[in-house]
Amino acid sequence: MFELEDCLVRLARPQDRKDLIAISRGIWAGTDYLPQVVDRWLNEDWFFVCEYQGRVLACLKLTLLPDNVLWFEGLRVHRRWQGKGIARFMNTEIFRFASGLKQENPALSYEFCTYYKNYESLAITSKLGFEQQEGFYNLERRGVQHIEQPEIVQDYGLEIFAHYPKYLPINWHAVRATTAALPFIKKQATLFRTPQALYLMGTVGEPCITLLSPVPEDIQAELPYLQSCFGPRRKLSLTLPAKFAAQIPRLQQNKFYFWADEGEVALNMLVFALS
Repeated sequence: MFELEDCLVRLARPQDRKDLIAISRGIWAGTDYLPQVVDRWLNEDWFFVCEYQGRVLACLKLTLLPDNVLWFEGLRVHRRWQGKGIARFMNTEIFRFASGLKQENPALSYEFCTYYKNYESLAITSKLGFEQQEGFYNLERRGVQHIEQPEIVQDYGLEIFAHYPKYLPINWHAVRATTAALPFIKKQATLFRTPQALYLMGTVGEPCITLLSPVPEDIQAELPYLQSCFGPRRKLSLTLPAKFAAQIPRLQQNKFYFWADEGEVALNMLVFALS
């Protein structure tokens, strides 16, 4: 019989990789991004796993972002072991560790981003005191074959926050719209320009393009430039701010859709914080 008190939360080790990949197969219908980042996380600080009887059942990653933000990400529990309190147990143990970091740096804020229907995570973090700070639209589209190379932009500043005054999404991370975040953005993302618009693409984690300017008039003409970030025919992912809500019907007319589309237009990428 499973006993939660027999679980051990510890730092991840290279030999945990097989179990971590097995966890990912049961997350988001097998499309989880964990396999894309697991090797990097295993070589970084603060990647934790939950072990039970010699087997890794869950994981969670902490990352230090600009503006004294401790970012929580990658909470995963093996599908077979869900519903047994493991996620709550992991959060409790990681919060104990994070509290030690906050004692060293009282300015530290805890933040994370999640899908709006990730009900278990939302319930747990709500009880911990997290509050929603921002929301974005994330849409997907079937890829196209043709690719065009956009112009890479290297010289930029605070103007990239024009439509993101509070947080700027970088893939499924979000950094605060501050001067302090600019060096991090330049290291972790690529800014590019097409004949109609300006975009940002993160270099770490699940790939998503962030639209930095209004939705282009000719969306079809943009597709080959966007496709260059993913490869021929691979699914596109596009993130835009709440203020562009009125433009979503045009994107849908051009075959963009919300993941697990149920006909609902919703801010499906949510950012939460606990100060």
